[in-house]
Amino acid sequence: MRTTSTNQPSPSARNEVLSRLVGDTETFLKHWELESVVTAADTTVGEAFDLERAFSLLRAPGLPVSSFRLFRDGEPVPQEEFATPRGRPGPGREPIANGRALLNAYEQGATVIFEELRLLVPEVDALACGLEEELGFGVYCAAFLTPAGNAGVRPHFDLASGLLCQIHGSKAWRVGLPETVWPLVPSGDSRPEFEPVLETVLRSGETLYIPRGHPHAGTATEEVSLHLSFAIKPRTWRDVLQAHLKSEDLEESLREMLPLDHRELTRGELVASAVERLRTTTR
Repeated sequence: MRTTSTNQPSPSARNEVLSRLVGDTETFLKHWELESVVTAADTTVGEAFDLERAFSLLRAPGLPVSSFRLFRDGEPVPQEEFATPRGRPGPGREPIANGRALLNAYEQGATVIFEELRLLVPEVDALACGLEEELGFGVYCAAFLTPAGNAGVRPHFDLASGLLCQIHGSKAWRVGLPETVWPLVPSGDSRPEFEPVLETVLRSGETLYIPRGHPHAGTATEEVSLHLSFAIKPRTWRDVLQAHLKSEDLEESLREMLPLDHRELTRGELVASAVERLRTTTR
């Protein structure tokens, strides 16, 4: 069943970066927070981070080991397999990534995830900055390099919505409906089982939008796959309320202790009383 969202962004003439990633923004925004959709990206998106740049980063000396995550057959690869000590080890000094070990793991079927890509690639950071400005939400960027015929990350769902821009090759995706709409707890190590409502082969120049909470899994086809992921971090009404309740100048009526008979009240009654107090303080 399709959930109704009441906070869909309005199409804007200033959504220049969004339109580069998804094409027709008016059509795309009809799916916002509701369902997955495949759209056409601008050809310039691939110029921000291409296959040559990806392999160049794999070989780059001195990158901290946290710049990468690896998955083999859907399971995470321990950092020890691709880390090497720094020349001057010491407390708090993170190991660096071993380029040869990274390439070996990739050649043996491991998916390489480039983390903190905004710090490593200015062109990607520029896209993310523009997207943040247009949408009003934080954006985290990563890239996924998957060898031909191999699965990437295990089936899972994310707490952020994702724009997956296929840069090179193609990847077969299955996307399901969320068990919990807009969840607050990540899927973690579990493998959510789901019936796909969208099955597609994402090809170079296309973007797959996956709303937060929707389980998904991808497998590279007969050629190496590289895609950019723009994770749109949600800011919810819950966050607004929490920020208000944590403010130092919180209104007196909300700082008052509960009545002595509060244990006799139901959770619903307590919440209703709290909401009424909140309502009176924000009028």
